[in-house]
Amino acid sequence: MNQELWNKILAFDFDNPPSEYGFSTRLSNENFWPKEFTDQAILEYKKFMYLAATSDFMVSPSEIIDVVWHQHLIFTQSYQNFCDIIGKQIQHIPSTHNKEDLQKFRQAKERTIKFYERDFGKQPKNIWTFNDIFESLNLEKAKFKLRTFIIFGISTFICLTVPAYFLLKPIYIHIDNPLFIFGFIALTALTLLTLEMYNRAKLKNIASEFEPTSFVYNLQPFELVYLKTQKLSNVVNGTVNELIANGTIKVNSDNTIELVKSYTTNNNAQLQVTSVLSEVGRTSYPSLLIKLEAKPIFGTIANSINAFKKYFNKSKKFGRLFYTNFTVLAFLLLLALTRISTGVFREKPVVQIVIATIFLAVITVVFLQRLTKQMATTIIPNIYKNEILPTQQLENNWQWTYFLLGSAVLTTAFVPLVSYIDRNNSGSNSETSSGSSCGSSCSSCGGCCGD
Repeated sequence: MNQELWNKILAFDFDNPPSEYGFSTRLSNENFWPKEFTDQAILEYKKFMYLAATSDFMVSPSEIIDVVWHQHLIFTQSYQNFCDIIGKQIQHIPSTHNKEDLQKFRQAKERTIKFYERDFGKQPKNIWTFNDIFESLNLEKAKFKLRTFIIFGISTFICLTVPAYFLLKPIYIHIDNPLFIFGFIALTALTLLTLEMYNRAKLKNIASEFEPTSFVYNLQPFELVYLKTQKLSNVVNGTVNELIANGTIKVNSDNTIELVKSYTTNNNAQLQVTSVLSEVGRTSYPSLLIKLEAKPIFGTIANSINAFKKYFNKSKKFGRLFYTNFTVLAFLLLLALTRISTGVFREKPVVQIVIATIFLAVITVVFLQRLTKQMATTIIPNIYKNEILPTQQLENNWQWTYFLLGSAVLTTAFVPLVSYIDRNNSGSNSETSSGSSCGSSCSSCGGCCGD
């Protein structure tokens, strides 16, 4: 291995000079990649380019590395500087899907594996084997969208009301109130408790089937904060708090916030905060929060996590779980509705059961909505708390403490500002997306060669 060349490649910074929508931020934002996965993909791209630079034969990237390569080609000056460092102009050769090229690209792929293992060891499966970031989740896409099933389910529910009335009427006329109301409430409570326990076990089992190298198990603390709370404002709060704690930002007695003249930043997120504050000067925190939530460096977190949630909710495994919950709760509603119909036709008082039915309908909607978020808000955060983090050394890592304890660890001077925002709900949690994408790219990559 040419250690001197590799050290030069390893030291090359794709985000130099720093910008609001630099290379890594754009790569993450446009492909819905979390930070750790983005950093790993860039590292593996560097390894691939090293192989391309030191080989006299064609080598072939994976689908994920090809995405990084396409992005780098857009940053023409950076790509040229990179090729100058490695001493070779690496050409991107798209696959034409011709039969004549098939054998050539197959050999290139086999050669790449051989060269990689020689210089770097075994290829990471999540970058080199899977075609996209979500393939590691082992989730097959459902045939029907949840919305389609809900429409079908409601239609079926309506059609079953008449048969249910004639089927249950002979039973209901022998059950008087309040016995029915008490029994129905008890049945509803038991059903919800059982479903909750079943859902947690089922979701945890689904998560256990994700590949061990999946991005889900390599999330950053602030990504988990958003995953758990579904509020981008909490991510911004954490970043601002770090700058307050190290003296870069101060909170004034009138609850305004401003930048201290002498400051240093540790990452791009902090740099974005200080840049905005240097532009706007002394300002209220709600105003600053709105500006920061719109910045790509924070929007990428929301984009990647929301993309995971959507992908998971479209899977066959989650679909089956949702169908089960919907069917069970719909059955309870059918029992209640039939009781109302029976009472009305027999001229009995039905006010209590109507109230109970409306209450159950509201609970059903809330329960099902919560189920669509439960993998994100409960299951994965608990896996980190109970299984992943206990095996790691987290001393003096404030971000992980913030994920575990929330606003309880915020700086004292900052707490009133955050509390005010929480009370007034003035923070925006919308997803953001910036920049433009390149309109010309090949559908797949065969490999590369150098001039």
